[in-house]
Amino acid sequence: MITETFELPRHWATALLYGEMDGFEDEDLEALEAFEAYMIKTYGSCQCIEVGSDYWFSKFHDASEWVLACDVSAYVFDITP
Repeated sequence: MITETFELPRHWATALLYGEMDGFEDEDLEALEAFEAYMIKTYGSCQCIEVGSDYWFSKFHDASEWVLACDVSAYVFDITP
């Protein structure tokens, strides 16, 4: 298995792990969908397999293109072709 780790918004955890997007505002949903499209284009899938329990506030993170500064955690994705 090949994995890649990204620092992503903490509030994305349930959506990326379980596909649960209830409660997302339209803006957050669009940002999440843009990240998923990036993952699919770059790696061929968007399969999150783990989210770290630690979190920290960060102005710059791997979703900075779509989301402003926020609490982030380390997300591990299976990128095996």
